[in-house]
Amino acid sequence: MLLTVDVQPHPRGVPLLRVLGDVDLATAPVFQQAVREQVARRHKFVVDMDGVDFLSSAGLAVLVDLREQMAENNLKWAVVAGRQTVTRPLEITGLLTILPIFDTVPAAMDAIAV
Repeated sequence: MLLTVDVQPHPRGVPLLRVLGDVDLATAPVFQQAVREQVARRHKFVVDMDGVDFLSSAGLAVLVDLREQMAENNLKWAVVAGRQTVTRPLEITGLLTILPIFDTVPAAMDAIAV
């Protein structure tokens, strides 16, 4: 399956990156490019991964890199991961405890609004 990453405006004024499809070795560069474009804007944002059907180590690496970039720029961000296809790899690798993961878009928006 292909990967689609769309940036959508949210009523709260925070960009929402919707990720749909498989994040694997072949598609991770698409995900990484979309993330880098958002980081370059120097604004907080939410990554909605509820449309992800498969998350490989390449996709996990993008999230780890994003964590570092956001920390370096002192920017808030959050990931929406309500599906086991995303939460399971995060749990197995220990990333579930170090990334800002939330079950829903509203919860993620609330977390970065502060």
